[in-house]
Amino acid sequence: MAITGSDVYLSTLLLEKNRFNGKGPSLLVSDWIEETGEAGFAGLEIWMNHLLFSSRSEWELIQERSSESDLPISLISATLPADSSDKSQRFRDSVIEACDYFRPDGLKFNLSDAKATGLDSLGFIKEWSRDVPRDISLLFDGGEGVGSGELAIARKTLGGGRYKAVLHPFLFAPKELEKVLDAAGDFIANLGVQAKQGGECILLEENAAEHLKIISATRARGFKGTWSLEFTKGVGAAKESIENMFDNAEKDLNFLIEAQARGAKGK
Repeated sequence: MAITGSDVYLSTLLLEKNRFNGKGPSLLVSDWIEETGEAGFAGLEIWMNHLLFSSRSEWELIQERSSESDLPISLISATLPADSSDKSQRFRDSVIEACDYFRPDGLKFNLSDAKATGLDSLGFIKEWSRDVPRDISLLFDGGEGVGSGELAIARKTLGGGRYKAVLHPFLFAPKELEKVLDAAGDFIANLGVQAKQGGECILLEENAAEHLKIISATRARGFKGTWSLEFTKGVGAAKESIENMFDNAEKDLNFLIEAQARGAKGK
């Protein structure tokens, strides 16, 4: 759903119970497309593992249901290895294949290298990304806590044009976020929604006053990019429920919509 120029996407990573344990995906993306469109999301961000470990018939079904639900595949997100091993090369080839097939607006990537913003790793990915279709943007996600310094390194290494960055605004205090946004400017193209308290994911409405200040800061600095709901309350819980996490993602979507609408009216 458009929010005064900003679209909000749902990341399939948010729904995935096995995102970190290496057991393989626990859901089919095609099963959630209709519901995601009906909830009001403007697009889908698909975690690469949901494509890597699915059949070509599932890819076709994703395309079909995406068209039927008027829910575009807006982003593909992937953790990219920046080494020359055969295994890493095969994974990167699969990412390019997925980009060719689905033609998302952007490829959102972080790096498996621990030195995520190192010049060598980013330089490697910049060279590799020449094979990604030219109409697809490359969005660097440095992860939690990445601020002005790391983004400056990324911008210097990647340059401008199709290369942009992702920021996680709700992991900053409002004043800290303002400084990062001022420094990074239009290099920031996507805001990943993760809100935490005491190390656990929470709903945006559970710390509403602070989160409203964050949203206000993005508006005040003219942010025109997109938002992706990456985590929500229930992610990382002892007994994760996909249905519960989807319901909570819908609550966060509505919080963003209402906050932006109030901001647009000057309230």
